[in-house]
Amino acid sequence: MHIPDGYLSPVFSLGAGLATVPVWGVAVNKVQKVLNNRTVPLLAIFSAFSFTIMMFNIPVPGGTTAHAVGGTMIAIVLGPWAAVIGVSIALIIQALFFGDGGVLAIFANCLNMGIILPFVGYFSYKLIAGRAALLSTRRVWAAGIGSYLGITMSALAVGIELGLQPLLFHTANGQALYSPYALNVAVPTMLLSHSLGASIVEALVTAMGIGYIQKNYPGYLSSLRSVVSGEALEVGEPQRIPTWQFMLLGGLTAIALLFITGLLTGKGQVSHLFGADWNLVDWSAVGMMLLIIAGIALVLIPLAWYLLPRNIRRAGTFLVTFAILAPLGLIAPGFAFGEGSATDVKQAFGYIPQGLKQFSTLWSAPFGGYNLNAPFFTDPGAPLWRQAIGYEMSGIIGILLIGALLLISLTLLRRSRQSSISSSQSVEQRRGSKASW
Repeated sequence: MHIPDGYLSPVFSLGAGLATVPVWGVAVNKVQKVLNNRTVPLLAIFSAFSFTIMMFNIPVPGGTTAHAVGGTMIAIVLGPWAAVIGVSIALIIQALFFGDGGVLAIFANCLNMGIILPFVGYFSYKLIAGRAALLSTRRVWAAGIGSYLGITMSALAVGIELGLQPLLFHTANGQALYSPYALNVAVPTMLLSHSLGASIVEALVTAMGIGYIQKNYPGYLSSLRSVVSGEALEVGEPQRIPTWQFMLLGGLTAIALLFITGLLTGKGQVSHLFGADWNLVDWSAVGMMLLIIAGIALVLIPLAWYLLPRNIRRAGTFLVTFAILAPLGLIAPGFAFGEGSATDVKQAFGYIPQGLKQFSTLWSAPFGGYNLNAPFFTDPGAPLWRQAIGYEMSGIIGILLIGALLLISLTLLRRSRQSSISSSQSVEQRRGSKASW
């Protein structure tokens, strides 16, 4: 769903800023009022969660891959305006440091995944949840359905944006200047790959996440959001389902739904789940990668639990675990629709659009492709397990970058507030002096 540079006209890409930048301004204004030592770490954790879950690609119908975003879950817990900031930060870091999504396309990507997704997901959730108690099972279902609708609408927006390019920008002989995918291809492909793939994962992750928070951190469901939106909701009784049963049930449901969907779209052939050719996968290399990942997990997960501060220990360990497991997405053959290289486009259409030639290499990310740009990880033909280590380390670097960025933001905000308070006090003192005369 990340649109790379070269797929959108620069006019179109920068024009998306007319919608995105004002929303950013409102979001910052609303959320900065309640940023403090408690809410900033919470926003950082959810932003890092969105970053890591977007690294985790899954196979979807059409033989391509896609990913969840987590925007609706952030909106439910922190409010949609905080979700705008959290997801946008993750997307901007992905573009600048990892080359995931174009630099010119930042506005468009943030509009699709950072604005449309959380707002559609959040208000769908509110509509379905109605006046149900904050800790009711109905809200878990509402969260899942709302997130499904949110990411599906985001996918529709991406399909429309890609599909409009050949219609609006083309040469005299009809060749597309940017994205070559017409509306009748881009829209159905994006909707199919998400509604029968990534949207299911998004719904299950969100429902499981909200259920887990209801049971273990119920206070988070009303703290920041209630301050920003002014909502006052009945709390009710917490969920009684044991956490491990809830997570196991959700995980098995996800696997079952995806397998059925993959089988249907693969015409009943296990070797062609989702329409991809799984015979192309080197399963011996996958086995080695899994062993390496398991070894890393046995060391880093307990280490994270031991070293992290108590107040973020569970969440931080979960993020480290997710980053370690993210390379599992490397197993899936194919690549995300609309994110192929110029070479991929030439193979499909017989030519490289002029805009793709000019802008696809506009920005050289320091950790492009989620690797460390070091020979050990990126040699041509490097074993899959080496790529997986680079992928994992990039994920951890991304999590640290998000935490550092929000920590710096909090420090600057504090200084700004102290300056404003000092200025106000000086004004009041001058007024008091004049009044005494």
